[in-house]
Amino acid sequence: MKEPAITLTSSRLNRDIELPPAVKAQEAAISSRTVAYCDEVLNRSRFFCLLKDYAITPAMMQYAFLQYYFWRDQLHQWFGLCIVKAGSCTDPDHKSAIMSLADHTFTDLQDDHSEMYVEFLHELGLSDTEIVAARRSAATTSYERSFFDEFGYGTDNFYEALAALSARELCVSIRNARLLQSYFDARGMKHPTWLSLHAELEVNHFQDSIRPVLTRYEGDSVKLSSVIKAVERGIDRHVQYFEDLLLEYESQANAV
Repeated sequence: MKEPAITLTSSRLNRDIELPPAVKAQEAAISSRTVAYCDEVLNRSRFFCLLKDYAITPAMMQYAFLQYYFWRDQLHQWFGLCIVKAGSCTDPDHKSAIMSLADHTFTDLQDDHSEMYVEFLHELGLSDTEIVAARRSAATTSYERSFFDEFGYGTDNFYEALAALSARELCVSIRNARLLQSYFDARGMKHPTWLSLHAELEVNHFQDSIRPVLTRYEGDSVKLSSVIKAVERGIDRHVQYFEDLLLEYESQANAV
């Protein structure tokens, strides 16, 4: 039986504002393209191929998402970088972007997503003692720095950074749907609240962040091409993180 979607959040954004037809069409096109690219990258990922083949073990899941715990604990820093890169809060597109970034951070903290995530780790079989004892790995440190390496302060790529961040959100939605189907459903386990929520919520976050980009670059094929490349790089790097975590896990298991 399909579990009910979780829809109640603390978002303050008005998502009922009608987009201009050209922007709406562009949003639909880039959304479809981004979903297709996410599927393509996930399908060739060894981690997600193992997941599809029901070969991801509980120990692998524990390692990957215990490390992800460290990364998500500093997610606000990526959003903060984009806010810092926004040149003017009176520019309509910058204002819209800043509001979407701030809203995402507010929702995450107000709705206790960190606590939800710890519950998720418990449902994976991890104890509080194991969570507290864990330490950030090289793969996690590298992923945390990757956004700053590409879009650091002083670089003129605000909208590309925003696009890459939004693409990561949509990729998380697609990734979580696969985790729910190929890990939790396959084992007859209940859906963790955090995983289910972020299979739904991240679609809104993608739309919130990509719309200012599309409004800004409406009709500019050169800029839109740059945005699409940033979207693809954001997805590539997110999926690569799981490849790196898998390699770390295997290396440690082989050493033992």
